Amino acid sequence: MEFRAKLVTWEEIEDWCKSLSDKIISGQIPDAVIGMSRGGLVPARIISDKLLRKELYAVKTEHWGLTASKDGNAKLKQGLSSDIRGMNVLIVDDITDTGQSMKVALDYVRSQSPKSVKTAAMLHISHSEFIPDYFAREISDSQWTWFIFPWNVFEDVMNLTGKILREPMTIDQIKKELRHSFELEIEEPRLKTILEYMERLNKIKSHDGKYSPSDAS
Repeated sequence: MEFRAKLVTWEEIEDWCKSLSDKIISGQIPDAVIGMSRGGLVPARIISDKLLRKELYAVKTEHWGLTASKDGNAKLKQGLSSDIRGMNVLIVDDITDTGQSMKVALDYVRSQSPKSVKTAAMLHISHSEFIPDYFAREISDSQWTWFIFPWNVFEDVMNLTGKILREPMTIDQIKKELRHSFELEIEEPRLKTILEYMERLNKIKSHDGKYSPSDAS
């Protein structure tokens, strides 16, 4: 096994966001919620809904390249387009793994002169350099997993498939290899749809029921 990957359900997302919202509402309710693009945008929207916050903004950081592959140091790619001076704000991300992205976002947001800043993540990996003020679930180092969130299924499964597709394989062989290499369980109809998109995007090609890397991939 290269590493463990898990498909996250919408039910889990709702549970984690509710847990976060319950913790946040017990303290200081923010004036504005800032979602970290891309992974934190959906959780930020759900949490802003539960807290009845209409002020919802976004910042963009980059750290991870292809699935489960770091892309150098985290860096800010896009700042805020609104003024948050004097506001109590909450920064939301899906997960703190290395913690670098959240730290970069926090340093930037603090530079915009808010009254206070809190941080939240649905999942927190215990080895993270940064511990958010709120998190719904902590994952130990020994249980490290690449979580495939509903808004990232196609991208992540395409990248994982690209890692294991070295020769022509049937969909059943791909499914078995994803299970062997990543402990990833994915239903065949869903995998078939993803493979169809990979072919349409010229990432793979198919012939006689087998898939192989595209010449252009």
